Amino acid sequence: MGREPEDETGEERSVKASGSRSVAAGGDIGMVITGDNATVNSITGGTYNEPVIQARNIGNTSTGPQYTGDHFDFRGADFHDKVVAKETNYTETNYYGNVPAPADWRPVADVEPRQLGVSETLPIPGQPGIPPYVPRDCDEELEAKLAHGGLVLILGERYAGKSYTAWQGVRSLDGHVFYAPHHGEDLRDLLVALQGRTGKYVVWLDELTDHFGEGGLEPRLLGKLTGLGAVVLGTMNPDEYYRRRTRTGPGDRVVATARTVRLPREWTDAELRRLSQLDDPRAYPAYMWSGKEGAASYFAVGHLLFDEWQREGTRAEHPRGQMLVRAAVDLARCGVTGAVPVELLRQVQEQYGTEEQESFEDALAWATTSLFGVSGLLVRGEEADTWRAYGALVAEALRSDDLEPVLDGVWWLLLDAAASGAPIDRTAVLDAARAALHPRFEEGDAELMFAFADRVGGGESEGLLRRAADAGHVQATEAWAARLVDAGDEVTALRYLELAAEAGSVSAAREAGRLHRERAERWLRVAAESGDGEAAHQLGDLLGGGADPQESLRWYVKAVDAGYEAAATSLGRELINRNGRKDGEFWLRRGVALGDAQAALSLAVVLEDQRGRNAEAEELYRRAMAAGHPLASSYLGELLLRTGPVDEGEALLRRAAAQGSDEAAYWLWMRMVKSGDKPEANKWLVTAARLGHYYAKRHLGQLPGPDSDPPATVNE
Repeated sequence: MGREPEDETGEERSVKASGSRSVAAGGDIGMVITGDNATVNSITGGTYNEPVIQARNIGNTSTGPQYTGDHFDFRGADFHDKVVAKETNYTETNYYGNVPAPADWRPVADVEPRQLGVSETLPIPGQPGIPPYVPRDCDEELEAKLAHGGLVLILGERYAGKSYTAWQGVRSLDGHVFYAPHHGEDLRDLLVALQGRTGKYVVWLDELTDHFGEGGLEPRLLGKLTGLGAVVLGTMNPDEYYRRRTRTGPGDRVVATARTVRLPREWTDAELRRLSQLDDPRAYPAYMWSGKEGAASYFAVGHLLFDEWQREGTRAEHPRGQMLVRAAVDLARCGVTGAVPVELLRQVQEQYGTEEQESFEDALAWATTSLFGVSGLLVRGEEADTWRAYGALVAEALRSDDLEPVLDGVWWLLLDAAASGAPIDRTAVLDAARAALHPRFEEGDAELMFAFADRVGGGESEGLLRRAADAGHVQATEAWAARLVDAGDEVTALRYLELAAEAGSVSAAREAGRLHRERAERWLRVAAESGDGEAAHQLGDLLGGGADPQESLRWYVKAVDAGYEAAATSLGRELINRNGRKDGEFWLRRGVALGDAQAALSLAVVLEDQRGRNAEAEELYRRAMAAGHPLASSYLGELLLRTGPVDEGEALLRRAAAQGSDEAAYWLWMRMVKSGDKPEANKWLVTAARLGHYYAKRHLGQLPGPDSDPPATVNE
């Protein structure tokens, strides 16, 4: 090999290399031609400047392809114009590639999941970045098809676990070595690397469609690779596979020849059982919460979805959307693991507040938009308009120490909704509530205990009510007292009712009064029937105005028969009320003789109605007033207005009215009407009505009377 002489034009000719293994190398050279029956043509080193640099193999006449030598080697040379490499008996252009020698390929036993593109999950201290492999139901089918050789495709959606399943399958090929070309890598270089060698090879083509096109997989290349002992394993989306296998393009014809294994995203019960038995702290949460999205998806992108929900940018861009996802996560934390109607989800979200910046509809649209090609933060349920949180969000929330506890209002909303027939597992919600709220029960949170007791039955409710009542919760005290009454324990009930009444509960005071009256009547009756006159007198007073108009009279008679003289006044008044004036007056005088101010007042009222007895009535009123009877001054004042002295009568009425006497105020109204002082009259009429005087309220239209229209309903 040397520099050529000048040609006919006088220009110096370039170096020409010929021979069975021609080489042109070194120097600053013009056009170079190598070839002439060569099996290996090499242009190495040097710089080549001329417009045309040709290297040809023009005379290879051997039968069959000479893959070990039929290629052109341009390593180490710099070219400043085009290079033409031509081979006459093999129609495809030869390339020198960067595929490592098969001796450097990794044995399948040493292949790591990362080499097949398996993603790491959320790191946990002390655990590997990738959890241990969980056997899938299709493993045996995949291993059988790989053992058969050729092209095998794992069909599955994104993050269905195809790469990890492929790794497991690759490891089943004992004695094979492994190579994974990059996407876009020229696969024809594999032929060069494998020519003239014997062995067992696995070529991993993740996402097979990314390995089609120029220099990619096509039928002839696939045939040559498998002919050289290579098993080709790839992955593909099922929809893409079914679209391509019926077409006729080079890549489509490759797809049609493949043996396939289907890998669903949702794991079967058997696969989930194997997952739950895995010795890894991430396994059981994945078993519990991966759902129909699948455990592979859970491990691959669950933590990314959680981060998307929690990040500050989400809070700024989708404030209500973030609350909506919080509501869905809290539903799961409350034991509602399935999808719920959108209206219930809205109600739970509103427990966290509303946000004018973002409508509920916009928040829902954002939260349900698919991320990472897998799922939205909310997942659609089987029923229309139902949603639930993506399972990994729940698992991460349960694991995280940062998320706030479920709001009390959410617990009550769910329990009330379950009681109203909402599609909620009430037992599951109650169990979750007990676990979540137990520490606060132990701390003595009376309000919480009362609210929970109101929504749970049996002994648990009673225990919580009693504890809340003992802690001073008024409503709990009332409710606990009611249960005690129902159980027949009135003594204990009264103690709680009085505590509530003292704390300001009107209903407790009323109920305590009712119980006391009933108990008083019961025990007074026992004593009276045993001959106790005082008990009979008190029982008669207690029963006045009752259902039996004669009963009080009978007990007064029993009291007198028993020698209890103090009953004389009550017996006299009762007889007067029953038009027994003569007998009534007799017993009232007995009461006056005993010094009873009420007897004096009642007898004065009787005498005042009789002609010529006003003087005696006045004297009795004054005796009653001196004895401290609260009504005596009012009655005396009214009498003096009619009989004189009028000034003293008016003064007595004004004093009594100032002390709260409705009768005194009413009589002052009548006095002022007669005197013509209408403003003063109106003032006293209003005062009397305010103090509850029946006729004053009638006069002002505040009460119905005989001439009024009947009420519209019984309740009115």
